[in-house]
Amino acid sequence: MAHEHLLGIGYVALVDSAPLIVAREGGFFARQGLQVILQREPSWASLRDHLLFGDLVAAHALAPLPLAATLGIASPRIPVMTALTLSLNGNAITVSMALHRQLTDAGLTGGDQPLMAATTLRRIMQAEPARKPRFAVVSPVSNHHYQLRHWLRAAGIDPATEVQISVVPPRYMVEALRTGEIDGYCVGEPWGSLAAVEGVGMPIVSGYALWNNMMEKVLAVREDWALTRPEIHQALIRAVLSASRWLDDPQHRLEAVPWVAAAIDVPAQVVALALTGAVPGLPKCEDFHVFTRYSANFPWHSHAYWLVRQMQAAGQWPKDADAATLIPRIYRSAEYRQAARALQIAAPRQDSVAWGTHVQPWSLVDDQGNSIRMGADRIFDGSEILA
Repeated sequence: MAHEHLLGIGYVALVDSAPLIVAREGGFFARQGLQVILQREPSWASLRDHLLFGDLVAAHALAPLPLAATLGIASPRIPVMTALTLSLNGNAITVSMALHRQLTDAGLTGGDQPLMAATTLRRIMQAEPARKPRFAVVSPVSNHHYQLRHWLRAAGIDPATEVQISVVPPRYMVEALRTGEIDGYCVGEPWGSLAAVEGVGMPIVSGYALWNNMMEKVLAVREDWALTRPEIHQALIRAVLSASRWLDDPQHRLEAVPWVAAAIDVPAQVVALALTGAVPGLPKCEDFHVFTRYSANFPWHSHAYWLVRQMQAAGQWPKDADAATLIPRIYRSAEYRQAARALQIAAPRQDSVAWGTHVQPWSLVDDQGNSIRMGADRIFDGSEILA
């Protein structure tokens, strides 16, 4: 086996790293002639830096990372691209047991109701004007940060002045909640479920309820590596795409639980809660984690435009950066379609669709004229991105 096929791929200890774990454990990398070393990183910052400076050829990455790295937003400025989305959804806003009791006393009932949860928090804050709730996110450039800010703003809470938002790596979230350093966080699983299982916090809002079926993690590669190693990049996409398809079968998810639990060093029963959508405190949701259905793996330009809008709202987007030029360069639909064709997987015909307009499942046309079933893409406050 050629040495250049020995690939270092980074991931962070989250359940949505599952496609990479399954690609290794299930032999999908090997079937594409790839020898892979998976490297668990302690934080998103360390993973990003190891990818940007060449220690890793690819990474399980936050969906906005390719944009942020290419533009140098809270990151070294090195062009990164993605031709494969790894997952949709998967985050939750979790609060301490003390704050959860206050929210319940103030009228928050069960269910996954973002607006009700946010307005209840606002009532608590109005009753204690000196108090500034402390929330944590995994990175300033992440869906977690943007979802938290969007959720707060919807209830009239200014995320810049009325709450404190800090960055904590995923693995340290539960401990920060336990010690009282923070009152809540937005993070990917299993860290919401683990807080509940350990009795230190309770999930109250899912990322799915905030933004139905939004691109969450991507397979990120440096642009220069992908353009000079197109065959290996294609083999990598095919392997992970095949693993993702395998993983969306409910029975296979249960088979994957011990693999993922070992790879992220979390008890198997907690991983099982996340992979089956049975997160404590939230209604069971079969779409809590989506790995393939609804054309999940396609690098939608409409999702990328939504991320740009969130970066603008957070004051991160450079005024001179042109999204219309950058997005096709960074979110590579042609490379995805090439790999999908090789595996006889239907690929969407267009790069963008109206997003935020579908309350129910719907369908679109693939590049062969056949129908692809899509999931709801409602955004909790009625926001939209038009194609």
